[in-house]
Amino acid sequence: MAYKEFVSELQKKLEEKKQELGYNKMTFLGDGATSADAKELTIIRETNIKYHKTESDVLIGDYIILHQYDGKREQICRFDCEQLYQEYEEGGWEAVWEQILSSIDASRKFMELEIIDLIEKNEYDLLKDKLFIRPLNFNDHRYELKNHIYRRIGDMVLVLYILASDEDDGKRHDVLSVKVPRSSMQAWGIDKEEVWENAMSNTYIMAPPRIYLNAMDLVNPPYHRGAFMALNSDITSLSPLAVPTVTTTSQINGAIAMFYPGVMKRIAELFGDDYYIAFTGTSEARLHKKGTIQPRNILMRIKQMNKTFDPADILTNKVYMYETANQKLRQLEL
Repeated sequence: MAYKEFVSELQKKLEEKKQELGYNKMTFLGDGATSADAKELTIIRETNIKYHKTESDVLIGDYIILHQYDGKREQICRFDCEQLYQEYEEGGWEAVWEQILSSIDASRKFMELEIIDLIEKNEYDLLKDKLFIRPLNFNDHRYELKNHIYRRIGDMVLVLYILASDEDDGKRHDVLSVKVPRSSMQAWGIDKEEVWENAMSNTYIMAPPRIYLNAMDLVNPPYHRGAFMALNSDITSLSPLAVPTVTTTSQINGAIAMFYPGVMKRIAELFGDDYYIAFTGTSEARLHKKGTIQPRNILMRIKQMNKTFDPADILTNKVYMYETANQKLRQLEL
Protein backbone atom coordinates (compact mmCIF):
# COMPACT_ATOMS: atom_id res chain seq x y z
CA MET A 1 0.00 0.00 0.00
CA ALA A 2 1.39 3.40 -0.98
CA TYR A 3 1.79 6.10 1.67
CA LYS A 4 -1.10 8.35 0.52
CA GLU A 5 -3.43 5.38 0.28
CA PHE A 6 -2.40 4.35 3.80
CA VAL A 7 -3.17 7.82 5.22
CA SER A 8 -6.61 7.81 3.57
CA GLU A 9 -7.35 4.29 4.80
CA LEU A 10 -6.14 5.15 8.29
CA GLN A 11 -8.55 8.08 8.58
CA LYS A 12 -11.40 5.88 7.39
CA LYS A 13 -10.57 3.16 9.92
CA LEU A 14 -10.23 5.70 12.74
CA GLU A 15 -13.72 7.04 12.00
CA GLU A 16 -15.08 3.48 12.06
CA LYS A 17 -13.38 2.83 15.42
CA LYS A 18 -14.29 6.19 16.94
CA GLN A 19 -16.59 4.77 19.62
CA GLU A 20 -14.27 1.85 20.36
CA LEU A 21 -11.23 4.11 20.74
CA GLY A 22 -13.16 6.63 22.79
CA TYR A 23 -12.05 9.88 21.18
CA ASN A 24 -14.40 12.75 20.34
CA LYS A 25 -12.99 14.37 17.19
CA MET A 26 -10.35 13.68 14.57
CA THR A 27 -8.38 16.32 12.66
CA PHE A 28 -6.01 15.69 9.76
CA LEU A 29 -3.32 18.31 9.20
CA GLY A 30 -1.25 17.85 6.05
CA ASP A 31 2.30 18.90 5.29
CA GLY A 32 2.46 22.68 4.76
CA ALA A 33 -0.76 23.36 6.69
CA THR A 34 -1.22 26.61 8.59
CA SER A 35 -4.31 28.18 10.12
CA ALA A 36 -6.03 31.45 10.97
CA ASP A 37 -7.63 29.73 13.94
CA ALA A 38 -5.53 30.46 17.06
CA LYS A 39 -6.17 27.07 18.66
CA GLU A 40 -5.27 25.09 15.55
CA LEU A 41 -2.22 27.28 14.92
CA THR A 42 -1.03 26.49 18.44
CA ILE A 43 -1.31 22.77 17.67
CA ILE A 44 0.73 23.26 14.48
CA ARG A 45 3.44 25.19 16.34
CA GLU A 46 3.61 22.67 19.18
CA THR A 47 3.73 19.74 16.73
CA ASN A 48 6.67 21.27 14.88
CA ILE A 49 8.50 21.80 18.17
CA LYS A 50 7.71 18.30 19.46
CA TYR A 51 8.63 16.39 16.33
CA HIS A 52 11.05 18.65 14.47
CA LYS A 53 12.57 20.91 17.16
CA THR A 54 11.59 23.87 15.01
CA GLU A 55 9.39 26.90 15.63
CA SER A 56 7.17 27.40 12.59
CA ASP A 57 3.58 28.31 11.78
CA VAL A 58 3.70 25.95 8.79
CA LEU A 59 3.34 22.26 9.57
CA ILE A 60 6.19 19.90 8.66
CA GLY A 61 4.77 16.49 7.74
CA ASP A 62 1.32 14.90 7.94
CA TYR A 63 -0.40 14.42 11.29
CA ILE A 64 -3.63 13.01 12.64
CA ILE A 65 -4.88 14.66 15.84
CA LEU A 66 -7.38 12.85 18.05
CA HIS A 67 -9.24 15.07 20.53
CA GLN A 68 -10.66 13.82 23.84
CA TYR A 69 -12.97 15.92 25.99
CA ASP A 70 -13.85 15.72 29.65
CA GLY A 71 -16.11 18.62 30.54
CA LYS A 72 -14.23 21.77 29.60
CA ARG A 73 -10.88 19.97 29.52
CA GLU A 74 -9.36 18.75 26.27
CA GLN A 75 -6.53 16.29 25.71
CA ILE A 76 -5.02 15.62 22.28
CA CYS A 77 -3.03 12.72 20.83
CA ARG A 78 -0.77 13.52 17.87
CA PHE A 79 0.23 10.84 15.37
CA ASP A 80 2.96 11.27 12.77
CA CYS A 81 1.54 9.59 9.65
CA GLU A 82 5.00 8.80 8.28
CA GLN A 83 5.93 7.05 11.49
CA LEU A 84 2.65 5.08 11.54
CA TYR A 85 3.25 4.10 7.91
CA GLN A 86 6.63 2.66 8.92
CA GLU A 87 4.88 0.71 11.68
CA TYR A 88 2.39 -0.57 9.08
CA GLU A 89 5.12 -1.70 6.69
CA GLU A 90 6.95 -3.55 9.47
CA GLY A 91 4.03 -5.02 11.41
CA GLY A 92 0.79 -4.39 9.52
CA TRP A 93 -2.35 -2.80 10.95
CA GLU A 94 -1.88 -4.60 14.27
CA ALA A 95 1.31 -2.61 14.93
CA VAL A 96 -0.45 0.64 14.00
CA TRP A 97 -3.37 0.02 16.37
CA GLU A 98 -1.04 -1.01 19.16
CA GLN A 99 0.68 2.37 19.05
CA ILE A 100 -2.55 4.35 18.69
CA LEU A 101 -4.27 2.51 21.54
CA SER A 102 -1.25 2.97 23.80
CA SER A 103 -1.27 6.74 23.24
CA ILE A 104 -5.04 7.08 23.69
CA ASP A 105 -5.01 4.99 26.88
CA ALA A 106 -2.18 7.12 28.32
CA SER A 107 -4.04 10.30 27.39
CA ARG A 108 -7.29 9.08 28.93
CA LYS A 109 -5.52 7.99 32.08
CA PHE A 110 -3.86 11.39 32.33
CA MET A 111 -7.28 13.08 32.20
CA GLU A 112 -8.73 10.71 34.79
CA LEU A 113 -5.89 11.46 37.21
CA GLU A 114 -6.96 15.12 37.18
CA ILE A 115 -3.37 16.24 37.71
CA ILE A 116 -4.06 19.35 35.61
CA ASP A 117 -6.83 20.31 38.07
CA LEU A 118 -4.30 20.11 40.91
CA ILE A 119 -1.84 22.27 38.98
CA GLU A 120 -4.48 24.90 38.23
CA LYS A 121 -5.35 25.18 41.93
CA ASN A 122 -1.84 26.59 42.44
CA GLU A 123 -1.54 25.08 45.91
CA TYR A 124 2.03 23.98 46.52
CA ASP A 125 1.12 21.67 49.42
CA LEU A 126 -1.02 19.56 47.07
CA LEU A 127 1.87 18.98 44.70
CA LYS A 128 5.12 19.20 46.65
CA ASP A 129 5.36 15.42 47.20
CA LYS A 130 4.84 14.81 43.47
CA LEU A 131 7.70 17.04 42.27
CA PHE A 132 10.74 15.39 40.73
CA ILE A 133 13.60 16.25 38.37
CA ARG A 134 14.42 14.71 35.02
CA PRO A 135 17.51 15.15 32.81
CA LEU A 136 17.06 16.10 29.14
CA ASN A 137 19.16 17.34 26.25
CA PHE A 138 18.84 21.12 26.13
CA ASN A 139 19.08 21.64 22.37
CA ASP A 140 16.42 19.03 21.60
CA HIS A 141 13.98 20.54 24.11
CA ARG A 142 14.87 24.24 24.18
CA TYR A 143 11.64 25.44 22.55
CA GLU A 144 9.23 23.41 24.66
CA LEU A 145 11.07 24.50 27.83
CA LYS A 146 10.53 28.24 27.36
CA ASN A 147 7.60 28.38 29.75
CA HIS A 148 8.80 25.76 32.22
CA ILE A 149 11.21 25.43 35.15
CA TYR A 150 14.69 24.07 34.48
CA ARG A 151 18.40 24.46 35.19
CA ARG A 152 20.92 24.23 32.39
CA ILE A 153 24.24 22.40 32.70
CA GLY A 154 26.27 22.63 29.48
CA ASP A 155 24.20 21.00 26.73
CA MET A 156 22.06 19.24 29.33
CA VAL A 157 19.13 20.51 31.34
CA LEU A 158 17.48 19.39 34.57
CA VAL A 159 13.72 19.89 34.34
CA LEU A 160 11.15 20.16 37.12
CA TYR A 161 8.23 17.74 36.67
CA ILE A 162 5.07 16.73 38.48
CA LEU A 163 4.51 12.97 38.75
CA ALA A 164 1.02 11.99 37.68
CA SER A 165 1.41 8.22 38.12
CA ASP A 166 4.10 5.57 38.42
CA GLU A 167 3.08 1.96 37.81
CA ASP A 168 5.38 -1.05 37.59
CA ASP A 169 3.87 -4.52 37.25
CA GLY A 170 7.22 -6.23 36.84
CA LYS A 171 6.88 -6.41 33.07
CA ARG A 172 6.24 -2.79 32.20
CA HIS A 173 7.10 0.44 34.00
CA ASP A 174 4.77 3.31 33.07
CA VAL A 175 5.44 6.85 34.29
CA LEU A 176 3.11 9.74 33.50
CA SER A 177 4.35 13.24 34.26
CA VAL A 178 4.01 16.88 33.26
CA LYS A 179 6.51 19.76 33.28
CA VAL A 180 5.95 22.49 35.85
CA PRO A 181 4.86 25.78 34.22
CA ARG A 182 6.66 28.98 35.24
CA SER A 183 3.27 30.42 36.11
CA SER A 184 2.83 27.73 38.78
CA MET A 185 6.12 28.61 40.46
CA GLN A 186 5.11 32.27 40.54
CA ALA A 187 1.67 31.45 41.96
CA TRP A 188 3.10 29.21 44.70
CA GLY A 189 5.12 32.07 46.15
CA ILE A 190 7.67 29.57 47.48
CA ASP A 191 11.41 30.20 47.32
CA LYS A 192 12.81 28.57 44.15
CA GLU A 193 15.65 26.91 46.04
CA GLU A 194 13.23 25.34 48.48
CA VAL A 195 11.11 23.96 45.64
CA TRP A 196 14.17 22.62 43.81
CA GLU A 197 15.67 21.00 46.91
CA ASN A 198 12.35 19.36 47.72
CA ALA A 199 12.03 18.01 44.17
CA MET A 200 15.59 16.67 44.24
CA SER A 201 14.92 14.99 47.58
CA ASN A 202 11.75 13.40 46.18
CA THR A 203 13.68 12.15 43.15
CA TYR A 204 16.37 10.63 45.36
CA ILE A 205 13.75 8.83 47.47
CA MET A 206 11.92 7.58 44.37
CA ALA A 207 15.12 6.32 42.76
CA PRO A 208 18.25 6.09 44.98
CA PRO A 209 21.67 6.22 43.22
CA ARG A 210 23.60 3.09 42.34
CA ILE A 211 27.05 2.35 40.92
CA TYR A 212 27.63 -0.90 39.03
CA LEU A 213 31.06 -2.22 38.11
CA ASN A 214 30.09 -4.43 35.18
CA ALA A 215 27.33 -4.57 32.59
CA MET A 216 25.66 -7.67 34.03
CA ASP A 217 25.02 -5.85 37.31
CA LEU A 218 22.51 -3.66 35.45
CA VAL A 219 20.20 -6.61 34.76
CA ASN A 220 17.64 -6.88 37.60
CA PRO A 221 20.13 -6.23 40.40
CA PRO A 222 19.06 -6.70 44.04
CA TYR A 223 18.13 -3.41 45.71
CA HIS A 224 21.22 -3.23 47.93
CA ARG A 225 23.78 -3.81 45.15
CA GLY A 226 25.82 -0.76 44.24
CA ALA A 227 24.46 1.41 47.07
CA PHE A 228 27.67 3.45 47.28
CA MET A 229 26.04 6.39 49.09
CA ALA A 230 24.61 4.21 51.86
CA LEU A 231 26.07 4.14 55.36
CA ASN A 232 28.49 1.26 55.81
CA SER A 233 28.59 0.62 52.04
CA ASP A 234 31.10 -2.06 51.04
CA ILE A 235 32.19 0.14 48.11
CA THR A 236 35.15 1.98 49.61
CA SER A 237 37.24 2.66 46.53
CA LEU A 238 37.28 2.36 42.74
CA SER A 239 40.11 0.87 40.73
CA PRO A 240 41.82 3.40 38.42
CA LEU A 241 40.99 1.15 35.46
CA ALA A 242 37.36 0.61 36.46
CA VAL A 243 34.64 2.01 34.18
CA PRO A 244 31.64 2.00 36.52
CA THR A 245 28.10 2.87 35.51
CA VAL A 246 26.09 5.28 37.64
CA THR A 247 22.30 5.12 37.47
CA THR A 248 19.37 4.70 39.88
CA THR A 249 17.46 1.73 41.23
CA SER A 250 14.72 2.31 38.63
CA GLN A 251 17.27 3.10 35.85
CA ILE A 252 14.61 5.23 34.11
CA ASN A 253 16.15 8.72 33.77
CA GLY A 254 18.97 7.25 35.85
CA ALA A 255 21.52 9.88 34.76
CA ILE A 256 19.89 12.19 37.33
CA ALA A 257 21.82 10.24 40.00
CA MET A 258 24.98 12.18 39.11
CA PHE A 259 23.24 15.40 40.20
CA TYR A 260 22.05 14.17 43.59
CA PRO A 261 23.68 16.06 46.49
CA GLY A 262 27.09 14.65 47.34
CA VAL A 263 27.25 12.03 44.58
CA MET A 264 29.94 13.61 42.38
CA LYS A 265 32.09 14.39 45.41
CA ARG A 266 31.75 10.86 46.78
CA ILE A 267 32.79 9.33 43.45
CA ALA A 268 35.88 11.58 43.41
CA GLU A 269 36.75 10.22 46.86
CA LEU A 270 36.33 6.64 45.61
CA PHE A 271 38.57 7.29 42.59
CA GLY A 272 40.94 9.48 44.56
CA ASP A 273 41.12 11.93 41.67
CA ASP A 274 39.24 13.89 39.01
CA TYR A 275 37.20 11.84 36.55
CA TYR A 276 35.47 12.05 33.18
CA ILE A 277 31.73 11.51 32.84
CA ALA A 278 30.20 10.03 29.70
CA PHE A 279 26.42 10.40 29.88
CA THR A 280 25.43 7.47 27.67
CA GLY A 281 21.79 8.50 27.41
CA THR A 282 19.29 9.76 29.95
CA SER A 283 19.40 6.47 31.85
CA GLU A 284 23.04 6.33 32.97
CA ALA A 285 26.57 7.72 33.08
CA ARG A 286 29.87 5.90 32.67
CA LEU A 287 32.95 7.08 34.49
CA HIS A 288 36.67 7.11 33.67
CA LYS A 289 39.38 8.19 36.07
CA LYS A 290 41.38 11.11 34.69
CA GLY A 291 44.52 9.94 32.91
CA THR A 292 43.24 6.46 32.00
CA ILE A 293 41.77 7.42 28.61
CA GLN A 294 41.86 10.31 26.19
CA PRO A 295 38.70 12.47 26.41
CA ARG A 296 38.46 12.51 22.60
CA ASN A 297 38.08 8.71 22.63
CA ILE A 298 35.20 9.05 25.10
CA LEU A 299 33.58 11.68 22.90
CA MET A 300 33.86 9.43 19.85
CA ARG A 301 32.11 6.61 21.72
CA ILE A 302 29.32 8.92 22.93
CA LYS A 303 28.64 10.09 19.38
CA GLN A 304 28.66 6.54 18.08
CA MET A 305 26.18 5.43 20.75
CA ASN A 306 23.92 8.44 20.16
CA LYS A 307 23.53 7.39 16.52
CA THR A 308 21.89 4.15 17.68
CA PHE A 309 19.63 5.72 20.33
CA ASP A 310 16.07 6.92 20.11
CA PRO A 311 16.54 10.73 19.99
CA ALA A 312 14.41 11.02 23.13
CA ASP A 313 17.04 9.01 25.04
CA ILE A 314 20.03 11.19 24.09
CA LEU A 315 21.26 13.39 26.92
CA THR A 316 24.45 14.99 25.63
CA ASN A 317 27.02 15.13 22.83
CA LYS A 318 29.75 16.30 25.17
CA VAL A 319 32.25 14.88 27.66
CA TYR A 320 32.20 16.26 31.20
CA MET A 321 34.81 16.23 33.95
CA TYR A 322 34.42 16.52 37.71
CA GLU A 323 37.25 18.56 39.22
CA THR A 324 38.06 17.69 42.81
CA ALA A 325 39.89 20.93 43.61
CA ASN A 326 36.86 23.17 43.07
CA GLN A 327 34.20 20.44 43.37
CA LYS A 328 32.62 21.43 40.06
CA LEU A 329 31.40 19.74 36.90
CA ARG A 330 32.94 21.11 33.70
CA GLN A 331 32.00 20.54 30.07
CA LEU A 332 35.10 19.80 28.00
CA GLU A 333 35.56 21.56 24.65
CA LEU A 334 37.10 18.92 22.39
